[in-house]
Amino acid sequence: MSAPLTAPGRRPFRSPLRERDFRLMLLGTCAAFTGYALLLSVVPSWAVRQGAGAFAAGAATGVFMGSTVLAQLVVPALVRAYGYRTVLLLGASLLGLPAPLLILAVDAPWILAISLLRGLGFGLLTVCGSALIAELLPADALARGSGLYGLATGVPQLAGLPLGTLVASHWGFPPVFLLAAVLPLAAIVPFLLLPGLVPGREERTRIVSTVDVTWRPWLVMIGGSIGFGAFVTFLPIVLPAHAALALLAVTATVLLARWAAGHAGDRFAAPGRMLPFALALIALGLVVFALGTRQPVAAILAVAVFGIGFGVVQNDSLVAMFVRAPAGQASVVWNVAYDAGQGLGAVAVGAAVAGIGYPGAFGLLAGVAVVLLPVAWRAGRSR
Repeated sequence: MSAPLTAPGRRPFRSPLRERDFRLMLLGTCAAFTGYALLLSVVPSWAVRQGAGAFAAGAATGVFMGSTVLAQLVVPALVRAYGYRTVLLLGASLLGLPAPLLILAVDAPWILAISLLRGLGFGLLTVCGSALIAELLPADALARGSGLYGLATGVPQLAGLPLGTLVASHWGFPPVFLLAAVLPLAAIVPFLLLPGLVPGREERTRIVSTVDVTWRPWLVMIGGSIGFGAFVTFLPIVLPAHAALALLAVTATVLLARWAAGHAGDRFAAPGRMLPFALALIALGLVVFALGTRQPVAAILAVAVFGIGFGVVQNDSLVAMFVRAPAGQASVVWNVAYDAGQGLGAVAVGAAVAGIGYPGAFGLLAGVAVVLLPVAWRAGRSR
């Protein structure tokens, strides 16, 4: 893990929120992620409304997450050359500026092209944000810092996912597209107030060595993120009358579980030790949802159980990577798992529904989580 970017001789650490730069990073992250969350379920619905079908709906999320991953892979080189602040500013601009163009996008190619541009911006933001947890905070505060960062990314999803769906259904899609542009651009203000931070020297370590020591928590993160990507893409389609409530349930439980895991991680559990229990909850939630897609109460309870597991996986896998690898590279690996998994889950379910339906598609995702349980067990017991 790289050394925190702090001045020599500063007073002893007390709370992550006492760090001015950490607070600014959280504020900008919250604004940008709200713009991201507003469209996460709305763009697939927009694609279906334009007559593009379920596969295009999944592809919209898949393209967004695919370009996110591509951007994430180049972030270490960009921050070494230009610093975190510049890359954050570029990311906020790319996420926000193309959003209003969706108003004019009436066919799949244009929707996918705009999704690609926005995904590039989101990729820059995600790696910089999670890397700055370890760059700005000391080692004994990483779990709490990750939990607070989880609030900054989770609260926007808690509000933005159901809000975007509600606004689109009551006032139409254009207001959502405009709001999704304004909020990421507003994040530019706190990002501008950050100092010109650069990565620590350990960031020169080869990415291959990082993969070698982080592949187990990476696979566990994939196991959860594919389910999350499938839920946020298809809940408005599978449960149209209850989509807002279901999206609220999954985002609220992810948010609270990640925050709680941060507190527990600093006090009781070694990094990675909570992963097997969390992945089992993910599998359970996916199985129950697959069996209860026609029963709204069971389906909403299932996504809540899934959310608890995925929230713990988010926090514990990130901290497990931080203790194994430099901050920036661990952030890249974790974010690739998060966003590639979301894209993969959306595309896989979109492609599978024609043959086996939504219950079968979500059942397959549950099977992936079950297969990964031995990996989760080893992830907390090896370095």
